[in-house]
Amino acid sequence: MSSESPTKPLWIEVVTDTYVPDINGVSFSLGRLCNGLRGLGHRVEIIRSGSSNGENETTVLSWPLPGYWEIKVGAPWPGELYRRWKKNRPDVIYVAIETPLGFSAAAAALKLGIPVVGGFHTNFREYLQNYGVHWVGKQVWRYQKWFHDRLDRTLVPSPDAREKLIQAGFSKVSVLGRGVDTELFSPARRSEALRREYGVTGETPIALVVGRVSTEKNIGLAIRAFAKMKQACPEMVCMVIGDGPARSKLMRDHPDVLFPGYLTGESLAACCASCDIMLFPSETETFGNVLIEGMSSGLAVLGYDYAAAGWHGSHGENLLKVGKGDEAAFLDAAVDLLEPSLRAKLGGGARRTAETLGWPAIIIELENVFREVINR
Repeated sequence: MSSESPTKPLWIEVVTDTYVPDINGVSFSLGRLCNGLRGLGHRVEIIRSGSSNGENETTVLSWPLPGYWEIKVGAPWPGELYRRWKKNRPDVIYVAIETPLGFSAAAAALKLGIPVVGGFHTNFREYLQNYGVHWVGKQVWRYQKWFHDRLDRTLVPSPDAREKLIQAGFSKVSVLGRGVDTELFSPARRSEALRREYGVTGETPIALVVGRVSTEKNIGLAIRAFAKMKQACPEMVCMVIGDGPARSKLMRDHPDVLFPGYLTGESLAACCASCDIMLFPSETETFGNVLIEGMSSGLAVLGYDYAAAGWHGSHGENLLKVGKGDEAAFLDAAVDLLEPSLRAKLGGGARRTAETLGWPAIIIELENVFREVINR
């Protein structure tokens, strides 16, 4: 057992195939966590695929992931990470994704006896099932279980995700939640000028979906919900923020829906705050960062009862949630959100909940996990 001081700064190396400025929940969360750990005085080095974004980053050979061309899959040269860490040994390795880069990192760290913590951010089995390749999904699930069973700890972003892994036989699984920047995502950023740009005035509602525009995000259900809502409120505006393989066809098939593409930072925050309703139809999340960003923005949010909505949502108080996979109930609840008084109640409750979900406590939890596996 190590005699690591509880106050000694740690040397942490984070291995990932996605990192800022990539636009997805994993990259944003990693960026927050790494910057937060540095703020506590720790040395944090990033080993990543794609292009380096700044200091303390090392890139490896990589290529685009089919179907996710914006994500680069890394594959270091044989022995590259082993030689790096044998020469300069960090205290702990965090492996974010179970790709060839993650596999190489875990193998090198385990061979050298360096503690390894892994993140379970993506349920690839459910993603692949949405694309009709169930047999591939089963094989990937077996690989993910084998991968994580070798590690010192696996971190998931919600109790729902932890329960799913425990039931499947995963071990050493802990929850590390997600936070939200309540200063960035705030009702104070609501802009009537922006609402006019979207084509509404006064109290006319705007409904939105934020995320990757693709099959596994269940974007088709959101479009059907938009259609049903517009039957009851023809003057309302609906929009999909994000990009992905389904966007071009959806834009052609649904010219009445706005598709502004990717928005980030203050542009995304202003857009969210200037809308009224957020739909979150995905059934494949381990958390769902955008849902709590919508809550922080004071929106009336609708999602399925699992992941972030299951953990932080109280039905009828700070959001609406329906049974996972119950599309009829989801469509009916979307129409319910057209009621202004209900939206006001949910939006206020959502903001109050978001104000309890800061990043600092989560960063300290991660620091504690690293110290625990070092001192095991």
